[in-house]
Amino acid sequence: MKVCMICGSYPPAKCGIGDHAARLAEHLALNGVAVDVLTRSETPVPPSPSELVNVFPLLSSAPAMDAAKIALHVAENRCDLIHLQFPTWAYRRSLGISLLPPLLRVITRVPLVATFHEVVRSHPVNRIRLKPIVYASSAVIATTEEDCRWLREHVLLRDGRVVHVPIGPCMEPTGEPPGDRAEYRRHLGLADDDVAICYFGFILRNKMLEDLLAAVRNVAESGSKVRLVLMTGFDRTEGLYGSRIRARVAEIGLADHVVQTGYVSPAEASRCFGACDFATLLFRDGASFRRSSLLTAMAHGLPVLSYAQGEPPAGISNGANILLSPMGNVRALTDNMLRMIREPGLRHRLSDGALETARRFSWPSIARQTIELYHTLR
Repeated sequence: MKVCMICGSYPPAKCGIGDHAARLAEHLALNGVAVDVLTRSETPVPPSPSELVNVFPLLSSAPAMDAAKIALHVAENRCDLIHLQFPTWAYRRSLGISLLPPLLRVITRVPLVATFHEVVRSHPVNRIRLKPIVYASSAVIATTEEDCRWLREHVLLRDGRVVHVPIGPCMEPTGEPPGDRAEYRRHLGLADDDVAICYFGFILRNKMLEDLLAAVRNVAESGSKVRLVLMTGFDRTEGLYGSRIRARVAEIGLADHVVQTGYVSPAEASRCFGACDFATLLFRDGASFRRSSLLTAMAHGLPVLSYAQGEPPAGISNGANILLSPMGNVRALTDNMLRMIREPGLRHRLSDGALETARRFSWPSIARQTIELYHTLR
């Protein structure tokens, strides 16, 4: 089987959905599925993880032109199926991407699968944009059960046309050798008695870093030896918000409590997870399994502290596999952070629960579910 995967962004571009496409392509290839990835023309071609994965930076922002390019590629390379990843930042909220699947359905006559990475929690305009994509697709993948239900109820999709296939972690643990944790903590400048809190992800407004910094300051003022390890980069792509967070660290006197790694390789990131004591990952829409940063921390067995927005999604269990604070309540967040520091038993319980949860989001399982869907469309 040969799949033409369309994704507006792809590594080395910094985009979680591009990362998902790359990991999925890699694991499809491990199962014997050849994958041609078509992405935007300015994307540098990365090294291929397999001879069955090839990346073609062909796409622009003009759907009619892109449809012709994709159709030609599908015909010349005898692709059996087209798989669209939606959305990514590279589509720049253009309505044009909504026209691409209907055009492809007419001119290629091969099955088209669309994966939606956000539906219920996306902007209402995005929910309008996805409808032409849904109606032109042979099948739809929703990455959360919540989105799957919404598509069935509001777009009137039959159960067989929409399936739930989750996303997976950005990277798996590398299996650090004995002594590696202590060595990497020294590399980060952490003292033996420092409690290291990890943040992993992009510098974005919806990650609520102001609340994270405020809670860390409160914990530091309580007398705890705490260091915040920011596994991220401040560069020109982060814009004004990144500059504001940088300035905020200095304004509230946290410069000596913050360690910034910059963007690091997957192997280095895995070592950094292992060097930290727990993670604090805040999301404006609450913790959910559509967040690959959360799944990555869980896959590394790292206890996670986060926010809840209303009733947590199925599988998110407060006190069992994650510790939740009410949305926007910095005082409660601080209290839970202190609990994490003072209660090793809590950290161990959450670590065990995180590892157990992460097993349901393994890439071999995700690839297998995706291939099973492909076979129903041939």
